[in-house]
Amino acid sequence: MKRRFDGWAPPARVWGPWVKITDQFGGPFSFKVNFDTISDAPSSFDAEIKYWRGNDLITDIAVGPGSHTFVSGICVCVSQIRFRSHTFGQVIKISIEP
Repeated sequence: MKRRFDGWAPPARVWGPWVKITDQFGGPFSFKVNFDTISDAPSSFDAEIKYWRGNDLITDIAVGPGSHTFVSGICVCVSQIRFRSHTFGQVIKISIEP
């Protein structure tokens, strides 16, 4: 089942707030995160994904719009994502699927 969220990519390459995308108990699990702008002034942007793999906190950075697949470890944890725009501020639509 796909879950949907909105994120904010501020201008000037400043990171926006973290958005919780998964709560996890157990694992390991594979997730695909899709992200695209819904702004009237679309631009490329960076997505930073933070998740746990065992005792290690992993951080991946991807360029959007696009998608990113990650595999979390066995944990009771939360995965998060945040964005920063390469130009103007923009709203980012996020969907995640197992």
